Amino acid sequence: LKACNGFLKAGMVLTDKAAGANLCFKQRRPRGLQGPPGPPGISGMLNNAAFSVCLGQNFPKAGTPIPFLDVIYKGQNSYNPKTGFFTCEQPGVYEFQFHCTIYERTASVDLLHKGELVLHSFTTRQSGYITASGSTFIKLGRGDCVWLVANRGGNGLTRDSYFSGHLLFTE
Repeated sequence: LKACNGFLKAGMVLTDKAAGANLCFKQRRPRGLQGPPGPPGISGMLNNAAFSVCLGQNFPKAGTPIPFLDVIYKGQNSYNPKTGFFTCEQPGVYEFQFHCTIYERTASVDLLHKGELVLHSFTTRQSGYITASGSTFIKLGRGDCVWLVANRGGNGLTRDSYFSGHLLFTE
């Protein structure tokens, strides 16, 4: 690439001359007048919807929402560690992930949205530790709830199981 003067200087941009045949650096034109301010947006805090929690206890009760007791982060306090529910305050598309460590048992972990199954992860009986995990995107409205349920008797989930979610974007 041959540049006019041989160097790229501050304030200069690359332009295409003769349909890409010879490239030359050209001085930027002066900026125009600044446009009017945009409409007011929502508070930046609303866009920080996220949580990450750790189970903190072995073998939670099967068939009910799993309360992840150890909170790593819960922006907007949308996750309730007592109930195990994430409740949406900012409508949009969210990503949810879970990584559950299971010890010496068969286990089934389900992610539910408004009581409907969204994602299912299953392990078979084995010796030692194994992981049931999953990740998905869900469009949520204000007040929608998302939670995890372990569905096999005893379930084998250990204290180092994790559940996380965050807002990707609003629509």
